Amino acid sequence: MQPHIVRPASETDNAALIELERLCPQGTRLRMYSERDDYFFRARLYGDAHTLVVEDRGEGRIFGVLGASMKDISVRGERRPAAFFYDLRLHPDYRKSVRGRFMLTAWKAMERWAGERGAHLIYGLVKKDNAPMTALVDSRMGYRFAGGMMIQSRPVFRRSRLREAAREIAPDDARLVARTQAAYGRRDFFPVVFRDRLLTPAMEASGLFSFLELQRGRSWASIGMFRASRVMRTRIVTIPGAYKLLQPLFSSLSPLVPLPRIPREGGSIGYCHVFNHLADGPEGTRLWRQLIAHANNAALEDGADLLTSAFDPFDAGDGFHAMFRRGAMNTIEYRLGIKALVPDLPAVDFSFYPDVRDMN
Repeated sequence: MQPHIVRPASETDNAALIELERLCPQGTRLRMYSERDDYFFRARLYGDAHTLVVEDRGEGRIFGVLGASMKDISVRGERRPAAFFYDLRLHPDYRKSVRGRFMLTAWKAMERWAGERGAHLIYGLVKKDNAPMTALVDSRMGYRFAGGMMIQSRPVFRRSRLREAAREIAPDDARLVARTQAAYGRRDFFPVVFRDRLLTPAMEASGLFSFLELQRGRSWASIGMFRASRVMRTRIVTIPGAYKLLQPLFSSLSPLVPLPRIPREGGSIGYCHVFNHLADGPEGTRLWRQLIAHANNAALEDGADLLTSAFDPFDAGDGFHAMFRRGAMNTIEYRLGIKALVPDLPAVDFSFYPDVRDMN
């Protein structure tokens, strides 16, 4: 019997993959990992996904995993089939052993799968301080960095005052779809599936995604919400020294002054993610701020600790990024790594539309 094999994952691997996630925290100064009851929740949101595991048959355990999904995305205004890589994990006991090389076998197998599915490119997001993964993105592997993504996190620690009730709107609302297309449709990596409806059937069935709108006269604003804390939390392994110093101060003052909770090492945090920021008209910005207040209160109801949003850090004209960042207490930066599988893919830096399905 072959001692190590690369094979497609199955639902029976759920518990083993959750444990592998626990053993593979991400980051350097702030180290954390995702806690999910259902490891395959993310794959189901994409629909067309493929997960490979590397199994040590002698030890009877899975020591590696790699997920990917096929998406039709917009690249420089042209529709391109692409494979998005995610959830690359290797058990720490195998990282410096010959057995760890089987992850390269899995990686190559996933690239073949993408090629067979007609992908024009492969791409993935690498945490900026993830040195081992950053080292893999080089000319020898055929990858390069060509953009990035930034996640800003606002603390959720008290109820915001709401001046007016927001209206929930359908993901196929014609005005919402048109406005989203006008604001984001020309960005690279915008999923074509969102051109007519802003949620896939799987996203809608989950009950975790919604859209809110406020309108006053000629002004309006809207946002999307992903209430992720209902299905997953993030476990904190280590926190930066500055956060440790602030913890006792915040704890002592919190009975007197509303202050954000700084998680302890070993503690967990949940989040609500906001996306597709839109506003127009003389009062559009004020209405957008009110929607962020609505999202804050929704997160509070779910027991979430953070209100997060993802942006293209290289888009200097994104006013929503600047406004959201003013209330943020933490920033996580990612680099966009890509590999071209066809000769006509432009060798340029790309703009980036953060797909909300990638935020879990």
